[in-house]
Amino acid sequence: MSQPRDATLRPHSAAVYASALAEAVRLHMAGEFKRARVIYEDLVRRHPNEPQPRLRLTELDLRDGRLVTARRQLEDLARQHPAMPEPRTALAGVAEELGDTATAIDIYRKDVEVAPNDGQAALRLASVLRIAGRMAESAQVFRSVVTKWPNVSGGYVGLTAVDPALIEDADIERMRALVDGSTLMEQERSQMLFALGDVLDKRRQHDAAFHAYAAANAQHVKNLGSPVRDMNTQFLPAKQTASAASVEAAEASQSEFIRGMREIYTPAYINHFSGTGHNSVAPIFVVGMPRSGSTLLEQILASHPKVEGLGETVSYSNAFRQEMPATRAQMTQEFQRMFFARVGDAYQNALKELGWSGRDRVLDKMLGNYAYIGAIHLTFPNAAIVHSMRDPVDTCFSCFRHSFRNRNETTYDLAAMGRNYVLYRGLMDHWDQLLPGRVIHVQHEDLLEDPENQIRRLVAACGLEWDDACLRFHENTRAVRTSSASQVRRPLFKTSVARWKPYERYLTPLFEALGPYAPDGWRERGRD
Repeated sequence: MSQPRDATLRPHSAAVYASALAEAVRLHMAGEFKRARVIYEDLVRRHPNEPQPRLRLTELDLRDGRLVTARRQLEDLARQHPAMPEPRTALAGVAEELGDTATAIDIYRKDVEVAPNDGQAALRLASVLRIAGRMAESAQVFRSVVTKWPNVSGGYVGLTAVDPALIEDADIERMRALVDGSTLMEQERSQMLFALGDVLDKRRQHDAAFHAYAAANAQHVKNLGSPVRDMNTQFLPAKQTASAASVEAAEASQSEFIRGMREIYTPAYINHFSGTGHNSVAPIFVVGMPRSGSTLLEQILASHPKVEGLGETVSYSNAFRQEMPATRAQMTQEFQRMFFARVGDAYQNALKELGWSGRDRVLDKMLGNYAYIGAIHLTFPNAAIVHSMRDPVDTCFSCFRHSFRNRNETTYDLAAMGRNYVLYRGLMDHWDQLLPGRVIHVQHEDLLEDPENQIRRLVAACGLEWDDACLRFHENTRAVRTSSASQVRRPLFKTSVARWKPYERYLTPLFEALGPYAPDGWRERGRD
């Protein structure tokens, strides 16, 4: 229903309204979100039937993780303004983020029917079909994009994500021509090179594949420090995320952060704050490195009828920062006593805005939370913390072969990737020494070798009763938003083990940086 006008406020004149909205949009795009919100909210109170201020407010809600709130507003806007496409398309994007792919698919199909010449509408439909696990339909729509818009990179990149084997010889030639041409944006060129690498890898053309991956990473590194458009964003305006200015800067920042965590979280610190956290047993945290098999663990656990998987959220780190005091003067004994419990409340409230019912267990797969294990333990002493592990070289090289939506700057350089891996393992060793037995370690290769016993161990360690659905995880129709969406729809396979070996001749910088985690005998083989 429409918003009632605040009777104490008079509507602006048309000129003042337009000026105020333009200023709010300027602040919004400049990253001054709080100031923009104040103006938008004032305009909504004065002009409740004008859609633009409310539409812009939903974008701020989305940025703040308030997806459920945004969805309610967009549903209201879509009903009030059925001829206006923006609220409907934004609603589909929010539904997609919340895992309601059926709603998103329905809206995107109508968009394609209404605007059959809109390539972006077709790409949105194809992408959400893939997230929903409807691979054949997704591939069909991506193929139609390639056919109808052969100069648009998204069709090739999406079709490769469904299955690199679907890319034909003529497609490869066109992909190479687009990469070498001048029509693609820099980010599109990088994504196309990653896709081309995957296609060539599938064809066992390993030398050519590595050169494509290396070029993709070099392209990405060249643009570090520039705002990066989130190509997956469906709502207005397009999100921009700033990356570190260089790989070296990202490394230095990560090293300093991990050093700080090791210094703060000592036995004395843990003892001081133990017993001050939240008593909830609901959260299950999956942590580790990207490309370590974590999506598979999430899919297995989220197949349990008592577990809701929310994918990767920044809710814990946001809740921690949100509850930190603004000044030292506020750091009273009472504040310290209540701090971790308040973080727990803020975190669980944030998860409800992301679609958690609040009834069952809830799984958060933000892998970077490995750095917060000490804080998570103090916040939720009864929560399960699952560490996803995979062979170090497979993990690192898989990251090098992957285009991340944002951040992860160290993954675009083999040596930096290796050094970052050593830092991560050092911090995990710290948590194991500080909190022995607290973390549930799951080795990907062990899971592939002995799936039933490993899955039973995992389910029991998370405090869940056994359910056979966890063995049939590939039948789960839940939305999967990561690049592993295709793989987790299939039964377990071992072809991901030792994927790095055909590329060994190129991986010397990685091996040197990995130190104790490098494969045995690599130096000797390199001299052969």
